[in-house]
Amino acid sequence: ALALELMTEGFEGELFNREGEAWPEADVTIVDLGYLSREGYESQMALAVISLANTVNHIAERDQFEERNTLFDIDEAHIVTANPLVAPYFAKMSKMWRKLGTWLWLATQNLKDYPDESEKMLNMAEWWICLTMPPDEIEQVARFRSLTEEQKQMLASAKKGPKVNGIPCYTEGVVMGSNLNALFRSVPPSLYLALGMTEKDEKAQRRELMKAHGCTELEAAFMVARELDRRRGTGAVNET
Repeated sequence: ALALELMTEGFEGELFNREGEAWPEADVTIVDLGYLSREGYESQMALAVISLANTVNHIAERDQFEERNTLFDIDEAHIVTANPLVAPYFAKMSKMWRKLGTWLWLATQNLKDYPDESEKMLNMAEWWICLTMPPDEIEQVARFRSLTEEQKQMLASAKKGPKVNGIPCYTEGVVMGSNLNALFRSVPPSLYLALGMTEKDEKAQRRELMKAHGCTELEAAFMVARELDRRRGTGAVNET
């Protein structure tokens, strides 16, 4: 009873213990759980993510006879799955979701934080998409997926391309499935790179552009993208 009471008062009560409204139907819904990723909020994060997954499960059951698939993506997934209560839940959900045309995608830069309880969930993954990684991270992949020597060598061979005008040309990676093992090369468009810039100097650059041109941060990102295109020697960014 005391444990439940913690989720009904204060900040937790604002999240979990009040009347709400159903989210509108949309092609894409993005939920920012950054506040709950802090130390000491593991229980709140687990409750929030499981609640979201239950909502997605309701939609999946409702639309299971439709042609369109449903994707449930979790970025920085190690923050969520590090909770030993969450990994077994998603192992069961992802197995059931296959029959409903719903797919769990986990994106992470840190497999070390995945507990051993995640093994069953990750063993069920049909596809692994791995960008260039050091040898120790290859061994972390091997914790949850059997790798042949050929696959390990392919993972080790992936690299970042040389920089041209200060910009990496490409990043290599490996995609592994039941019937496919292939090396690929990713060349993100300049706009994607500009929108994803989170380093302090990159933020400062956008702030200077905002001051100089009296524009929004999004408009400043388009300016950065156009400059990247110029330095890359590619076409102009479309702002529409």
